[in-house]
Amino acid sequence: MADWKFVTVAHRALFRWSGGRIGAHMGGIDIVMVDTIGRKSGKVHTIPIACYPCGDDVAVVASNNGSDKDPLWLLNLRAQPEVDVQLGRQRYRSRAEELSREEAEKLWPAIIENNPRQAQYREQSSRELPIICFRRL
Repeated sequence: MADWKFVTVAHRALFRWSGGRIGAHMGGIDIVMVDTIGRKSGKVHTIPIACYPCGDDVAVVASNNGSDKDPLWLLNLRAQPEVDVQLGRQRYRSRAEELSREEAEKLWPAIIENNPRQAQYREQSSRELPIICFRRL
């Protein structure tokens, strides 16, 4: 766990330092940086998350690596859905919208094609994996 936290901290730092030129893609998958507001602390938390096209916007899967628990960033988004995102060199304000089951099912084939690991996470988790679309404001 400590190793993964180090990787996340380093990734976030390189991404921000380079203005989104370094770390915007990992293993062929696009990465979005999302600034959430802690629902308890009120502090800004910047989270790198694999992302996928959602119309003109981007979507993320709250898979938490297949865990049976929602990731903390999802709980923060539910409490405060207006966030700043950075996709490559673009930074913009957006509103996080949890997709309906029907909308999510339409998006799943493209997500799995882009990142087959998400299919594994979906199979191993006992919960429905929420898909969040970041709609530009």
